Amino acid sequence: MIKVSVIIPVYNCEAFLPQCIDSLRRQTLEEIEMIFVCDASPDNSLEILREAEAKDSRIRVITFEQNRGVSAARNAGIDMAQGEYVIFCDSDDWIEPQMYERLYDMAKEKDADITFCRVFKDYPHKQENVPLGFDTGARFDRRAIRDTLIPAMLSKETDSDELPLSGYTPRNLFRRSVIGAHRFREDIRYAEDLLFIVECMLDSYAAAALDEAYYHYRFHGASVTKRYSSHVPESHDLSNDAIAALLEGSEECARRMIVRRRKMAVTAVRNLCYPGTPYGFIARVKKARAYMNRRDVRSWFADVKPFSFPPKLAMRLFLMKHRMAFAMCFLFTYIFDRV
Repeated sequence: MIKVSVIIPVYNCEAFLPQCIDSLRRQTLEEIEMIFVCDASPDNSLEILREAEAKDSRIRVITFEQNRGVSAARNAGIDMAQGEYVIFCDSDDWIEPQMYERLYDMAKEKDADITFCRVFKDYPHKQENVPLGFDTGARFDRRAIRDTLIPAMLSKETDSDELPLSGYTPRNLFRRSVIGAHRFREDIRYAEDLLFIVECMLDSYAAAALDEAYYHYRFHGASVTKRYSSHVPESHDLSNDAIAALLEGSEECARRMIVRRRKMAVTAVRNLCYPGTPYGFIARVKKARAYMNRRDVRSWFADVKPFSFPPKLAMRLFLMKHRMAFAMCFLFTYIFDRV
């Protein structure tokens, strides 16, 4: 019996792919299948996958003739999955040997549809063990999922430079029957994870926490979250609107969604200044000003009191609230650390 199906989209990551494959093959839980979806990668990733496929009968490779994006790749893997549980991995990341065994055993112990663990953030010169906020074995029933777990994933209680409980798909083990017909929206090409997780959680009877770090989320020069994306802010808007609709009726979720939208609005301006941006400085300012002047964006910052926060965060909130696009773009282009 296949206990866990691992789905790995692959695009342009030949430098990191061998370590990813090796870490999956070394899992202490042996009853797994590894479904790699090569998304028309222009490098040598497919050759690396074919070589691995020949060595390990648990590896299956799907190939796309044209690039379709991470959501389409994950969906293709879900359609092929045969495991009792399903989990995702990014091809430029890697995992500790016990990860899937620990998540699977916790799911069985707590009769949970979803289990989740800590992650490491691996930067070029440092590593961060990201706090989870819940003890190992903490179990959430349907009500607690909606009242406690999902709000913790939307945002901190108020504006903060700290991240909420990460809506990062690869940290979560899903019972395949809970995924059911849920799929990643292919029109959302950036920050697509949380919507999928919330959809699955709302259909779950129980979730359980594992306050141990096993997943290595690698940050590098080509990381999609640290380079300009043409899909921001449209993907943010689509995802947030869909999440808000799912959680309609929850006052706490509605309040946290405003905090989330503010954080992502700052990211939308910052995105214009990331490496890879096609815009010169003046064009960045014009685009940032147009975005900051949107009625909905203005409304997210209307009631915020910037100077009740630490200085760096207060500055960003103040500039967004008063729509000071030139200063925001200057800071994100020349001052603030992009990594």
